[in-house]
Amino acid sequence: MGLIESAGEVRSYADGETVFLEGAAGEHLFIVLKGTVRIWKGGDLVATTLGELGPGTMFGEQSLIDGRPHCANAEAVGDTELVLYDKAAFLDALRDEPELALRVIESMCARLRATTDVLQKLCDQYVLDKAELALTQKAILECELS
Repeated sequence: MGLIESAGEVRSYADGETVFLEGAAGEHLFIVLKGTVRIWKGGDLVATTLGELGPGTMFGEQSLIDGRPHCANAEAVGDTELVLYDKAAFLDALRDEPELALRVIESMCARLRATTDVLQKLCDQYVLDKAELALTQKAILECELS
């Protein structure tokens, strides 16, 4: 029996309720049935929203595939319903259902491309900020010398 045909567990989450925390072991694949899930990462200075996922979107697969803990947090935005599939069912389905495996790969590729775009924007902003800082320092030095 494939993943989609097997019985997943439907869970309801209230607005702001945690689905999983960064650093927690990945135990389930999640598919949004209703509502929205915010994926975010907490940094030393600021929390960054990585994405908001709506109905039909799967998430949590990365930890199931690579066996590492979740690299971000997930929380419900508004009343949200998710269907959860356990790790064994998900991995069996990937082996047995090439179309599902392809969808997962496509999803992960899209997220990687989005992450690459964000990284490039941050690098561009860093260069601009560094140039602005150098110009400001030069202006301050010129004022002090005159």
